[in-house]
Amino acid sequence: MIDRSLLMQAASWTPEQKALYTDLVDQLLRRNPRGRRLFAVEGRDGVGKTRFADALQVAFARAGVEAFRASADDFHRPQAFRYRQGRDSPKGYYEDAFDVELLDRVLLHPFRMGGSTGFVTRAFDLHADRSVEMEWETAGPDVVLVVDGVFLQRPALAGKWHAVVYLDADERTRGERMRARDGAHPDLRHESHRRYREAHDLYERAVDPRRKAAFIVENSDWRRPVQVFADSC
Repeated sequence: MIDRSLLMQAASWTPEQKALYTDLVDQLLRRNPRGRRLFAVEGRDGVGKTRFADALQVAFARAGVEAFRASADDFHRPQAFRYRQGRDSPKGYYEDAFDVELLDRVLLHPFRMGGSTGFVTRAFDLHADRSVEMEWETAGPDVVLVVDGVFLQRPALAGKWHAVVYLDADERTRGERMRARDGAHPDLRHESHRRYREAHDLYERAVDPRRKAAFIVENSDWRRPVQVFADSC
């Protein structure tokens, strides 16, 4: 069920937001008109993935399609495992931060199976650094799942998505968003960002996620998102 606050936010969408979200959902549904459909929203830290994915959920509802939401952030591994290669290791962040196997086993795979198979949209509380009791959900045959997060086109998740939306935003904007969100240093070149910055560099060199995405959206001004038409699209 969609949070009522998200539905209320839709009333304040700018014309540009409403047009982009509506058109993007229309394109996704035309490509994938029936069945259990999985869509990913990814990009670097601070591009606005969560807000954008929430908006897509509402846009699907406005199009008459039930949509569930999940975030890779709710499938983190415990701190001891996340930092086993060192607290400052970019490679460790990319390889160890998220329980990709669990994400696939309790969410992506059962969701795609359909029928009466249950699925879980949240398995870990990052702030408390502990697993949470899994709440199994079921849904009808023609529903959508929108998942936001980083590294969603990594090899372990290749072929899992019906489509991927890749978000871009300039560094200054991303830095300011991260400062406002969690008090991070606004300059993404600062040493405090090295672990995450270099992990994304590693991921992008290995996967080239922007090129492989079905849709690219410039989201520096979240009130005026713009679809980018690259060769891969």
